[in-house]
Amino acid sequence: MEKVLHDFFSFRKIDAHSHIGSFGSPFNVDFNTELLARQMDEYNIEKTILCPAGAHLNEELNAAWHAMPERILPLCWVNANLGAQAYDMLEHYLRDEGFAGVKMQPLFDAFTADSPMVDPIMDIAQAYGKPVFIHCGHPPFSLPWQIGLLAERHPDVPTVMIHMGHGHGVYIEGSINMAKKYDNLFLEVSGMPMGCQIKNAYETVGAERVMFGIDSPFHHPSVEIQRVLSCGLPDKALEEVFYTNAAKFMGLM
Repeated sequence: MEKVLHDFFSFRKIDAHSHIGSFGSPFNVDFNTELLARQMDEYNIEKTILCPAGAHLNEELNAAWHAMPERILPLCWVNANLGAQAYDMLEHYLRDEGFAGVKMQPLFDAFTADSPMVDPIMDIAQAYGKPVFIHCGHPPFSLPWQIGLLAERHPDVPTVMIHMGHGHGVYIEGSINMAKKYDNLFLEVSGMPMGCQIKNAYETVGAERVMFGIDSPFHHPSVEIQRVLSCGLPDKALEEVFYTNAAKFMGLM
């Protein structure tokens, strides 16, 4: 059988998770609209589901979205520790600004993903029919079992486990197991080093519940794309992971 070698342009893509803005120590990286547009052009990425660099920088994201309205789907970063202030801000960006969804980073903002403080955020997302994206894979704040408990309390909120466990094999397996248990959990694969687990998730969690992402500026698109290309899935499945699943999830098709 002839082996087909794909390049980075072979598939239409939606990047299901990247950032705009500057991250200081310990990362010292930044990303702006010029770099984003160049990256999207170079790697055949039609849309980017984009987050700011922190909960206090949603206006920077709003400006980026208005600069590239056809190419960006903005997520409001919300810090549950801020309580009513956070809930009001989230409602503003979903109701008044038209943001596409919600982003939470329990590790950076130091709250557990299954904390009762998170419930009003999930309720607001449900009220506006928006999905929730949650960083997954770091103790003690963003473990897959915590996100599973949150999903169990909010079964009508589509929830994406960003990084599907990240760099720890036990957390990756836990993310897959939680997604098998709760139908409202979806998996995004950026920064997750085990290509075989992309194939495993696609085949055991569900063909529509695994999405490609880059996590710019922390990861490079060539690495994230190659991991998906080399995971062992056939072309039809690769099309779904790279594009179709995110497009359906975000209501684009």
